[in-house]
Amino acid sequence: MAINSNSSRFREIASASLAGIGIVGAADIHFLAGGSTTAGYSYWANSSKQTYFNSAQNINTALAKMTTGRNDVLLVSPDSHAQAAAVVWSKAMCHLVGMYGPALQNHRSRIGHSVTVSPLLTVSGNGCTIANLYFPYGLANATDLNLLRVTGPRNSFINCHFLPTDATPLDEATFALVKIESSETYFKNCYFGGDTVAWTNGTMIDFVTTADPPRVVFEDCMFVMNADNAQVTFLKTTAGLGRATMIFKNCLFLNLGTSLTLAITGAGLGNAKMLFDINCTFAGVTDIVAAANEASVWCGHGGWASADLLNNMIASHPDLS
Repeated sequence: MAINSNSSRFREIASASLAGIGIVGAADIHFLAGGSTTAGYSYWANSSKQTYFNSAQNINTALAKMTTGRNDVLLVSPDSHAQAAAVVWSKAMCHLVGMYGPALQNHRSRIGHSVTVSPLLTVSGNGCTIANLYFPYGLANATDLNLLRVTGPRNSFINCHFLPTDATPLDEATFALVKIESSETYFKNCYFGGDTVAWTNGTMIDFVTTADPPRVVFEDCMFVMNADNAQVTFLKTTAGLGRATMIFKNCLFLNLGTSLTLAITGAGLGNAKMLFDINCTFAGVTDIVAAANEASVWCGHGGWASADLLNNMIASHPDLS
C-alpha cells in the first residue's frame, strides 16, 4: 500500500529521519507499507490524511505519484516488499528511504523480488538518495545477474545492504552484484555481499564503460564474500573507462573462502585510477591487482618497508609466538 501523507505528525517524524541522512527540504512524503494488515499501515492510515492508496506494494507505482526534481520522498515500512517486476528509479531528486535505523546488515525495510529480474534496481534518475534499505537478491535462476545498476549521475546510497542470496547466479561469469555506469556516485556505510552463500564466478562491483566516466566514492563500506573459486573479484574495470576515479575511504574487503587470485581486474585501468586510503584492507586475496596495472592503483600507507604485506593492503595474521 502506498500513502501520500503530509499531516503535521507524519512530517514531524519523517523529517527527523531524513535530516539524519542529509535530505533537507523534503517536499511530498509518501509511505509504502507491506499491506493493509501491517501495524505500520494501520497506524498511518488512521493518523494521516492520506490522499491516495495503491493496491499493490509496487515501488514503480509509488514512484509514478512523485514529482521529478522536487525532493519528494518515498518512505518504506520496516517489512518485506517483494517486487513482481524490476524497479526503475527514474525521476530526479526523488528519494527512497527505509523506516529503519542506520544498520549495516539485514535492515527490516527490505526490497526483494518474487520473479527473476536483472537488474532488480536501476537508478537512472539523478540526485537521488537511497537509504536505510536491505536488498536481498537472487532466485535459483542463472539469469539473476545484477542487483543494482546505476546509470544516472550524482546519486547517493547510505546505510544499505546489497546481498546475493543464491549460489546459482553466483556461478555465472557475467554476474555483477553492482554495476556503476555513471559519474558522481556516493556510497556511505554500505555493506556489499555476505559470508554464507558460495561465490564461484563474476564480480562484486563492476565499473562499466560509458560516455560519462564513473567517478565514485565509497566511504566506511564493507565488502564480504565466501568465494569457492579463485577467479572471483571484488572490483572489475572494463576497457575504455577514460579518466575515471574510484576512491575508497575506510573500506574493508573480506573473503572467507578460497583466496582470490586478484582483488581487482585491471582491464580498464590506465587513465582510470583507484585510490585506497590508509584504513583500507583486503583479506582472502593473493594479490591486489596484476603487476601491469599497479601504477593505476594507489594506496595510502604509513611508510612500511616495501616488503611488508601491509604496504600492499593485504591483511596479515598476527604472529605473537
